[in-house]
Parts: sequence; C-alpha cells; structure tokens
Amino acid sequence: MSLFLQTVVLRGIMFREQDHRQERIGVGNDAVADRACNEEKKRMKSRLATSIRCSFLHMNLGGRILVSTLLAVIITAAAGAQSAPAMSSTEARKAIEAAYVVFGKAAVGPMDKNTMERMLAPDLYVQTATRRATRQEYLDYLYTRPLTLTRFDATVLTVEPRGNDWAVLVFEKLEGQLKDKSGKTSKIYIWGVARDGWGKRNDNQWTVLFSEELGGPEISEEIPPIANW
Repeated sequence: MSLFLQTVVLRGIMFREQDHRQERIGVGNDAVADRACNEEKKRMKSRLATSIRCSFLHMNLGGRILVSTLLAVIITAAAGAQSAPAMSSTEARKAIEAAYVVFGKAAVGPMDKNTMERMLAPDLYVQTATRRATRQEYLDYLYTRPLTLTRFDATVLTVEPRGNDWAVLVFEKLEGQLKDKSGKTSKIYIWGVARDGWGKRNDNQWTVLFSEELGGPEISEEIPPIANW
C-alpha cells in the first residue's frame, strides 16, 4: 500500500472513531441533562421554570461540546501548519543537491574545516553499522583519519519531508589517498548509500542534521564496476 493510501485509510479510521466518540458523548450528556431535569421536576412545581431550566442544561452542555470541538479543530490545524514544509520537494531537492556540492568541496583535501563545521548541526549524529557518533566524535575522526579525499560526489535519490526538515536518500562516490603506517600512500575508492537529514538553521543555512549508513561503505583499490564511475 502506498504512503498516500495509508494516509487516507488512517484518516478514515480516525474520523470514524471520532464520530463514535462524539455520539457516545452526546448520549451521555443527554442522559445527564435528563436526570437533572427529573430532579428539577421533583424540586420545582412550576412547569415554566422547569422547562427553562431543562433547556438551559441542554444548551449549556451542547455549548461545551461545541467549544471543545472548535478548540480541537483549531489546535489540530495549527499543528499541521507548523509541521508543513516551507517549500516543495522539487525546490528542496535542488537546494540540497547544491548543499552537497558545497559540502563535497569542503571535504576534499585540503579540507575546509570552517565550512564543514558550519554545515553540521550542533546535535548532529552519525550512525554506522557498529556505533553512533556525536558531532564532535565525527569531526575528530575526519581530522585524524589517514585518508585524504580527492573526490566527493553525492547523487540524491529521494527527498521526503520531516516536518520542516528533509530526509534524503543519497548515493555517495568517494576517491582518496590512504596513507599507511610506513607513510606509503595508495588510491582507494569508496561508495555507499546513506540517509541524511537536512534542514535550515542559523542564517537560513542548509545544515546536516544526521547521517545513517544504509549500505556500505564498500572500499576497493580498483575502480568499482559501477556505471559512469
């Protein structure tokens, strides 16, 4: 079932459940009002006074239901407006693709540390197959690893909204020089698939919020058998 159909079915279930709740509430409130009317009849001999009192009870309870329903609708609409993305998926894709280009240029040696740090969110996390690294741990790894990148290409596959932010499925192709303990260098090729989070933060800057490895990274000393490498 597609995401759209799942959403439609879920909303239908929610609306049906809400209708049932409203019916139960209405029945319950009518019963409360009826009991109050009967008590009033016992205490008051005036039919006119009793009628006015009963009408007031029903109107008061109905008004409470109406006000509560209106408040619920207003709150739900406000929450939906706050979580809606500020741009279309097409606009977000173009902006994020451009951000990857900037990030890639900063990652290639000599590394532009200022640009990279500015594009990483304060609460960034990087999830690999074996561990979850914080922003500082990720930066420490970048600055001390024996690998110098000579190429960083990112192909955006999918872009999905997450509130005002975006989750991006990306295929990355990297090349670099790896130095061993003896000082000898060798060329390596790295590729893999990740899910990255992007959002606008300080000064409307596109920022990496998280990165999760989904496939790879695969490493080879020869050009990988990938089309258009």
